[in-house]
Amino acid sequence: MNEQIKNEKKESFGKSKKLSEKSTTRKAKDSQGLLVDDLKSKLSDVENKLLRSLAENENLRKRHDKEIEDNSKYAIKNFSYSLLNVADNLQRALSSIPDTEAKKLDENVLKNLVIGIKAVEKELIDSLEKNGVVKFDSINHKFNPEIHQAVSKVHNEKAEGIIVEEMQKGFKIGDRLLRPAMVSVSMGPETKK
Repeated sequence: MNEQIKNEKKESFGKSKKLSEKSTTRKAKDSQGLLVDDLKSKLSDVENKLLRSLAENENLRKRHDKEIEDNSKYAIKNFSYSLLNVADNLQRALSSIPDTEAKKLDENVLKNLVIGIKAVEKELIDSLEKNGVVKFDSINHKFNPEIHQAVSKVHNEKAEGIIVEEMQKGFKIGDRLLRPAMVSVSMGPETKK
């Protein structure tokens, strides 16, 4: 009987040992599972942060490239703006001599002077255009406050808001306004009371 009790104790001890080993193995597996889940979560967070950083870096690079492009495209703005006064003065010199009078001039010196001024004006405008500075026409166009500066309003047979006179040409550099055109805008026909 003692042997039977000893055997039962051994079996019960063996079973409890096996249960204890299973419990320990289960705890280790649960612990490893939690650790793996935690590591997967951390890895996912790090991947998201990396992707956000890469996207932000790409956006910064694109913004920087755009700024460099704009700076090179509009670098001549101040220089071009100062040359517009030269173009204006050449235009005023030409406008001071009506075409009919210039044709009547018998003296070759005055004819050559007019031809020379026209050639200088044309070359100046061509040089500006080669560098992206272009003048735009305003006469017979609708007044646009973004590119026109109204100097006066006059009664005219043209519809209200249409530009009838241009005192100074407007210029753009690329797609940006360099100088607005100074214009006179129609108020429509004068109504009789």
